[in-house]
Amino acid sequence: MVQPEKSELDVYLEEGCHRHNPNDAFDALGWWKLNTYKFPVLSTLARDILAIPITTVASEATFSAGGRVINKYRASLAPATVEMLMCGGDWCRKRHGVTKKTKVEDGRNEDTECRLKLG
Repeated sequence: MVQPEKSELDVYLEEGCHRHNPNDAFDALGWWKLNTYKFPVLSTLARDILAIPITTVASEATFSAGGRVINKYRASLAPATVEMLMCGGDWCRKRHGVTKKTKVEDGRNEDTECRLKLG
């Protein structure tokens, strides 16, 4: 019987914990950079997540984004789905360099639409 090839995630999880001196600062981004060839997809994901600067956002700005995701047609989406849509939109806009706002027909400002091809 042929064994299926292990995924990159399986290999990473089976590797065990990285040991380092507790007196030294651990550079997570540096570790992923060193292991880019071993874990190409995971290292890219880790870089994208770990490189996000720590910021605070006014609550009004945070909640106004929800109105662009949850509308009358999407009112029953699960929280995980809403989070996925918002993250996917952010990643898509970042990848394609979309930063400006555009006017839509009803006069509101909305982020430029960016569609992800899944599958």
